Amino acid sequence: MQVTIINFEKIFYQDKVVSIVAPGLNGYFQILENHAPFISILKDGILKLKPFYVYDRKNFEIKIEGGILQVKKNMVSIIL
Repeated sequence: MQVTIINFEKIFYQDKVVSIVAPGLNGYFQILENHAPFISILKDGILKLKPFYVYDRKNFEIKIEGGILQVKKNMVSIIL
């Protein structure tokens, strides 16, 4: 699935990923391919992304201080 992370200035990260683990208001949750449409508010924590091409890339982790995550047709948008 395609993920795009946007901060207040620009597109911060854009790539294909296998999974996303994000800090929601009620705890961490995971997004996998073909997830149902979904919107969540994010709280402070660690956002973890597992790239599609695992053999040549490491997992991507970023400390966030809240945001919004939206899933729609295997496209994930995260606004920080």
